Amino acid sequence: MKKVFRFLSFFLTIVSIAIFSLIIYGNNVLPDNAKVLNSKITFSGIYTAEIENDIAPVSSSIVNSSNIKLFGTIPVKNINISKTSRKYVAVGGELLGIRLKTKGVLVVGTESFECADGIVSPAEEAGLLVGDTLISINGKAVSSNNELGEIIAESDGNNLELEVLREGQQLSINLTPKISTMTGLYKGGLWIRDSTGGIGTLTFVDLSTGTIGALGHGIYDVDTSKIIPTENGAFMSASLSGVTKGTNGTAGELRGSIGSDTYGDIYLNCENGIYGTINYFEDTREIMPVALPEEIKTGSAQIISTVEGNKKDYYDIEIEKIYSDEDNKNMILKVTDPELLDITGGIVQGMSGSPIIQNDKIIGAVTHVFLNDPTKGYGIFIENMLDAAA
Repeated sequence: MKKVFRFLSFFLTIVSIAIFSLIIYGNNVLPDNAKVLNSKITFSGIYTAEIENDIAPVSSSIVNSSNIKLFGTIPVKNINISKTSRKYVAVGGELLGIRLKTKGVLVVGTESFECADGIVSPAEEAGLLVGDTLISINGKAVSSNNELGEIIAESDGNNLELEVLREGQQLSINLTPKISTMTGLYKGGLWIRDSTGGIGTLTFVDLSTGTIGALGHGIYDVDTSKIIPTENGAFMSASLSGVTKGTNGTAGELRGSIGSDTYGDIYLNCENGIYGTINYFEDTREIMPVALPEEIKTGSAQIISTVEGNKKDYYDIEIEKIYSDEDNKNMILKVTDPELLDITGGIVQGMSGSPIIQNDKIIGAVTHVFLNDPTKGYGIFIENMLDAAA
C-alpha cells in the first residue's frame, strides 16, 4: 500500500510540474491579441479560448476579452480576441523593381576640408549625425542633393537653420558653411542620399484595397544601417539576368535590372515591408485565402519565387519554428527543394517577399537569410504585412 501511495504521489508531482510548466510556457509564448473566424481558437493543440457567437466581425472594432485555457479547463492567460472574416489576396512571386525617394535627404556621412581657418567640418561642428534626415533649411523644404548644394553654395557663409529628423524626433540645428580653398565654394561637409533602388519579390495584391505588398522587411540605407524614411516611390517591372549562389558566410543574390513599366506607387517603407497602391494588375494572377497566424503550423510548405527564366514557380520548404510575438521574423524556414538548392543554394537577396504557401493558403513571405546557412532564413506572417499596409 505504501508503494502505491509513493507511486501516486510521485505521479501527481510529475503531472503538477508538467501542468505548471505548460502554464508558464503559455504565458510567455501565447499572443496578447488574436483574430478568429468562428467562436473557438486553438493554439498548439492544447490551449483554447472561446468567444461569444454574436460578436461582430473585426471591421466593427468590437474586441472580446477571453481566457486561454490549458486542455480547455485551466486558465492560462487573458487575451483580446476579435472576430474576422476570411480575406483573399492575389499572390505574387515575380520580381519587382523598387525605386524609393527619401523624405528630405538622408545624411550618410560627413567630411572635413581646408578653408582659410584651417581644416573644418561644418556638419560635425553643427552636431549632425550619420542617419539624420534633413527636412528643410531656413523653412524651405529640401528633397534633393542639388537643392541642398545650391542653398549651401549661395549662403555667403551665413548661418543656416536646419530642421532634422533623428530617431523620430524633430530637431533644429544651425550650420555655418565655409569656403573650401580647393573649390572656392561654400561647403557644409555633408554626404547625403536622396533616392535608392533595387529588386525584390512581390508578395501580394489586395484587390479589395488596391494595395501592393512586397519584401516583408524594410529597405535600409547601406551606409547608415537605418530604415530609409520614404516620401514616395514606385514599383517597377524587373528582369532577372542571373543568380549568385549563396554559400556559408556569404549571401547570394538575384541579379537583375529595373524595367520601364510602373506597377504602382509606393507610400510606405517600414519594418514589415514595402507597400503601395496598384496601377496595373494582371487578372491571371492566382487568388488565394489568407491564413491567420493560428492556422500556420510547422512542417512542409512552399514558396513562390522567380529564380530562373523570369518565370515564377513553386519550391518546397520546411517550416521549422514559429514565433508569434515577432514583427518580421515569425518563422524559421529551411529550403528542401533540390532544384532551388541547385540554382540558388537556398535563400538569396532578391527573394525577400516570396510568398509562403501552406495548405492552399498564403501564410507569409520570406524576409531574411541565415548567413551561416543559406538554406535557412526567416519569414513574416501575411497578417503582419496586411496590418502594416492598412
